[in-house]
Amino acid sequence: MNEPLIAIDPDNLVGYLASRGWRHVGSWRGAMVWDLDTAGQVLVPPQREYPDDEELLQAAVRKLARIEERLEREVLLDIAEPSTDTPSFILQPETPSGTIPLPAALKAVQGIHDLLKVAAQTVEIGPRLLFTGQRSRYVDSFLQRVRLGTTRPGSYIFDARVPTTQPPSTSRAFSWNNELVGREVMVALHRALRAVHTAAATSATQHNRLDVFDDHVEDGVSANLCTVLSELSGDHPFAVSFTWARVEPVDLDPDSITFTTHMVRALAAAGKELARHAKSGRATVVGEVDTLQHAVGEPLRVKIRGELQSSSNVFRRSIWVVLDPADYQRAFHAQVQGRRLRVTGQLDPDRRRLEMRPDPGGFEVL
Repeated sequence: MNEPLIAIDPDNLVGYLASRGWRHVGSWRGAMVWDLDTAGQVLVPPQREYPDDEELLQAAVRKLARIEERLEREVLLDIAEPSTDTPSFILQPETPSGTIPLPAALKAVQGIHDLLKVAAQTVEIGPRLLFTGQRSRYVDSFLQRVRLGTTRPGSYIFDARVPTTQPPSTSRAFSWNNELVGREVMVALHRALRAVHTAAATSATQHNRLDVFDDHVEDGVSANLCTVLSELSGDHPFAVSFTWARVEPVDLDPDSITFTTHMVRALAAAGKELARHAKSGRATVVGEVDTLQHAVGEPLRVKIRGELQSSSNVFRRSIWVVLDPADYQRAFHAQVQGRRLRVTGQLDPDRRRLEMRPDPGGFEVL
């Protein structure tokens, strides 16, 4: 049975052409002429009026699909849905283009689902070192609105189609005001991926340092995000790109976010370590002051680089410690004098970065 065709709306087609750099350069026999320097021209009727208007619209879509090296149906979807963001997950399995091993495909689909879930949770409750417990009905509702497309030539590419707006309310007794907005989730995902890419690149080039991930928790980096990304491609390189809804332009870096094999392994290690720290509770750090932070409206903090001992293990890393003014001054003088500190306290995973809060009497200059 043939699939029903998606009707081509001339106005939507014009919006699509304009968003991709085509220019309206004139008219010919009542049809608008749209031009792209390297690709030629297409004809678009201003409205459906004559019998051959449908042929012109279909010819324009065929040419666009050929130029963009995509399936016609994918182009039609983008034309018909101007309010849809599309994150694309570009995998590189060791199989012929357009194919993927079945177990890898299952893992990838689950990974995309979990990645969007973490992004939605970040929007809903804010950044966390580790997300635990069941997701809310608002996150479930958002995931239900996401649709997964088919693969494209050149690799194995999954497209997730995310409506940018809230769903229309169908009941007077139920409000959609608390529903998660797709655009907010996508912006949060883009920010988190940029941040975790920076951390993973630094870790991969600096002897697998994992404390660099801590400084990006407020940007959406979490143990869950790192673990999901490390499992998404099965230890193979991968990339994520974003196509933003043309009716809601954004000013974000348009380049694909590419993760190498070394970065994928750093993500796997970071996911495990961040999860361990989130569950550690009490810990002791012994080391030197790396950074002092005195920001307006924020608690006084110092970053101590050394050995962090928790109930589960001993790690060589840096940790932020929140101090009162007196201990902050002592930490400042310790840095000047090159002396080490020993701090015992509680690790707090519910902040926007991994922090320690000292016990009474738990701060000591060695």
